[in-house]
Amino acid sequence: MALVNLNKLRIEAVDLDPEALEYFPGGRALGVALLYNLLGRYDSPLVLATSPLVGSGFVMANRLTIVFKSPLTGTIAWANTGGYVSPALKKAGFDALVIVGRSREPHYLLIEDGSVDLLPAEDLWGLDAVEVALMLRRRHGDVRVLSIGPAGERGVSYATVINDTGRSSGVRHGAGAVMGLKRLKAIALKAKGVGSKAKPSDRSTLLRISREIASRIMASSLLNREKGLLAVYGTPVAMEALGPAEAVPHLNYRNPVLERWEALSGRIMSKTILAGRLTCSSCPVACRRDTVGVSLSFRTEGPDYAQISSLGSNTGLISLEGVGYLTSLSYRLGLDPIEAGNILAMYAEITELEDLGREGLVWGDLEAMEKLLVSTAYRRGVGDLLAGGARVVAEKLKRPEVRTDVKGVTIQNADPRVEKAWGVINSVEAFGGAAHIWVYGGIVASFKTLGVNVAVDWSFNPETTAKAVYEHQLLVAAADTLQVCAFSQYAAGWRDYARALSAVTGVKWSVEKLRGAAETLLDLERLLNQQLGIEPTEDVLPPKFTENPVPKGKHKGETADVSSHIEEYYSLRNLKNGKIGSERMREATSKAKAARIA
Repeated sequence: MALVNLNKLRIEAVDLDPEALEYFPGGRALGVALLYNLLGRYDSPLVLATSPLVGSGFVMANRLTIVFKSPLTGTIAWANTGGYVSPALKKAGFDALVIVGRSREPHYLLIEDGSVDLLPAEDLWGLDAVEVALMLRRRHGDVRVLSIGPAGERGVSYATVINDTGRSSGVRHGAGAVMGLKRLKAIALKAKGVGSKAKPSDRSTLLRISREIASRIMASSLLNREKGLLAVYGTPVAMEALGPAEAVPHLNYRNPVLERWEALSGRIMSKTILAGRLTCSSCPVACRRDTVGVSLSFRTEGPDYAQISSLGSNTGLISLEGVGYLTSLSYRLGLDPIEAGNILAMYAEITELEDLGREGLVWGDLEAMEKLLVSTAYRRGVGDLLAGGARVVAEKLKRPEVRTDVKGVTIQNADPRVEKAWGVINSVEAFGGAAHIWVYGGIVASFKTLGVNVAVDWSFNPETTAKAVYEHQLLVAAADTLQVCAFSQYAAGWRDYARALSAVTGVKWSVEKLRGAAETLLDLERLLNQQLGIEPTEDVLPPKFTENPVPKGKHKGETADVSSHIEEYYSLRNLKNGKIGSERMREATSKAKAARIA
């Protein structure tokens, strides 16, 4: 592990206490434990973590987690991103990277051959995120790049980190703003394979487990590379479930009925803007989209369903090409396209209510949306207001009724008045309303039509729903810790993950032990939020969902009153009024201290 101190412009190798890996074996868990020990000691710490499974050859083990305190929500936050950056970090010689402090001048990190160099970035400062990646590739050859754009440089609260020119860092909480604050423009990873190429303790067992999972993937109606719905049509196939179910975010969640949902579906994308499919390291699925504009000039990754439902249906822009163009623009600017889209939807509703004139936004106005995204990234005019996030926009314009956020970050993907389990998970997640729908597909009732084995039905019984939410939270926490793509859960489970971790590390990991690590992680995240001043009273949906009933369609009259579901959830986790008890607090903090950096 490397510790980069930007205050002192110093880099040092750090060894963790082996005991820490018994509780926090990697990824999100290790990142959260490290952050717990760093907050208060260092300025705006940022942790990047891989896991023992990354680089081992285990199927779909390719994720990188970035953990930090969010400038948008004030909560703990973690960004989970795929592609090739995580294996590159491992091959360059590091399992984790801890970045603290701020430099006075712009810098970037070059990581290769087991070393980390801090290099001047004055010539990169001001470039967009894609330009930076291309510039560093010209300079250093075959490097993987995490970079920020003008939005990160200017501290936009939902500025993101762009992964290899064409994908966001997987969260909307301002990881790009944290890098901008540090004057850290990019991280370049040159993976020659001389570092910690994972050497499994029991390679034959690991290969056997991977083959078992690969065979299930081949048999999966979702993941099969040639026939699976998620593989062939990508995450936009979600529209084919949520559209007919009348659960789509539409016009800032005014009404979940979208009559033209087919125009935004994965099948239509495959016939129009899709140029090809992309994949991640060690993944046989290839669900990523490579798209190109026809009348609009762009070539980008995505849009995924999350961008389609935020920049598209939620703003009234019913155009895949338009959404693809705005997604590409967001990546260049270093703006999170999902949060940006949902904030634009709020602003369009305020415009209608307030008649903001030329400064406002009419539903579906692509040209105006483009201008507002640029203004936001550069914090010009009304863009400076939009840069503050959902709560700031609603408060400053005195329109609290348009809010769609939990803890300051907007809900995406589905209307919680229809999909009530979706309302629960977004209420209780430590980082607020930012859950990804395919990560939690098993609690989305309408996904049953896609062949997903869902754990809830349309009755949304509080006890059953709360249990389903918590069980999925634990499984996702385990997958994030092992840095295995969440989509693997459609072909793998607890036993597979535990056996694989045992085979790689040589340490016996039972299902019970891995589940215990996931429970500790969720406890530590909630405890960290408590220490940061985030109260359980914020585990609630905004009035737009709890007080305004669905106005028409098959769910007419429904609201998202999930208070009884949340009480059941608290009971399952033994949370008293939503807070961690003293005994569990001591246990979580005691384990976390093992990850302390001297």
